[in-house]
Amino acid sequence: MTDDTRSRAATALGTVSGVLLGLVLIFSAWAKALDPEGFALLIVERGLLPSALAFWGGIAVIAFEAALGACLVLNLRRPAVLVPAALLMLFFLALSAWSYVYPSQEASSCGCFGNLIASSPGQALARDAVLMGLALLAFAARPRRAAGRLRPALAALAGLVFGAFALAAPSLPLDNLATRLKPGITAASLRIDEIVPELQDGTRLVLLLDRADEQTRGEIARVNEKLALARPDAVFALARPDDALANEFQWTAGPAFEVRDAPQSMLKPLYRRLPRAFLVENGVIVKVWEGIPGDDLLVALAEGRTP
Repeated sequence: MTDDTRSRAATALGTVSGVLLGLVLIFSAWAKALDPEGFALLIVERGLLPSALAFWGGIAVIAFEAALGACLVLNLRRPAVLVPAALLMLFFLALSAWSYVYPSQEASSCGCFGNLIASSPGQALARDAVLMGLALLAFAARPRRAAGRLRPALAALAGLVFGAFALAAPSLPLDNLATRLKPGITAASLRIDEIVPELQDGTRLVLLLDRADEQTRGEIARVNEKLALARPDAVFALARPDDALANEFQWTAGPAFEVRDAPQSMLKPLYRRLPRAFLVENGVIVKVWEGIPGDDLLVALAEGRTP
């Protein structure tokens, strides 16, 4: 193999590795931007930032990842890009290694892709090891020519756009895109049937609740009146485990239906904000609502009709 062939191979290896890593970073920024509040919660749970700073810290991470990813996709493989990319991958790898050695029962994801993609500690560690390898390979045969101004400007623009989108996302109707809960998927794929096996048969309404929310407590009487008192088996609710709050909720809200505990690792990927509700027919999610559904649907279920 001639020196020229080796040089072309090294250039191709470095370019392809950088582009692949850049695409992953852009997707990672996109997944986090869909639910920046959920990402902020992950940051707090990891102990990386206090809650007062977590949201804005998350926005900064999203913008940085998007800009860094755009630099790599545009082949701006300069030390000012490659070194931060390698350090970022090393940080993610360290987090994954820590989670692998000391797994948390409540972690809903590794955090690299927000709450959108679930990964076991082993899967996250293997994935981040591959990404770390791509970050190192991207150093191969770096371009020697000046980058000009257009590509750095485009990368900076990508960071600004992703940051602005993340700020706007909580007020946009993106829940079916930002969560794993959407029509057409099965309760088994979300592991909800492990908590409510009754979902595999018949038509049931499932409510995702925050027991501490006063507005939600006020809605329970309506659910009781329109549906639960007539057919308590047609509606179930899921909430994060908290014995003291569960007792208080039972006494103050008085649900005439079962509210079952579900781990946060199962619940958080299903919502951006609570309450949220969905209808299940023979194990398949057919409709999803932001908030608790209206009286027409509750009455239809009480009468045994499919809404």
